[in-house]
Amino acid sequence: MALNQTDKREIEKIVRQEIKSFLGSNTMNQFEKKMIDKVKSEIKSGRIKGDINELVTKIMREFYRFMWTQRATWEPRLRNVK
Repeated sequence: MALNQTDKREIEKIVRQEIKSFLGSNTMNQFEKKMIDKVKSEIKSGRIKGDINELVTKIMREFYRFMWTQRATWEPRLRNVK
């Protein structure tokens, strides 16, 4: 059973209402400020510090692993630089 256009609009309306009520704000700027405040409070509390270190370590490992596997594309360019 496919959704008609009215059903889609009704779903969009419900989703918008839920997002607004969840965030408690009407603008993206307010949302950004709330998120920044939330992250600052998490960092100050010290709960997130270990998670950030672990995440950065994983990202850097994955980046270097990717660069190593793709070295055939960038290595010759570096050798030809004069």
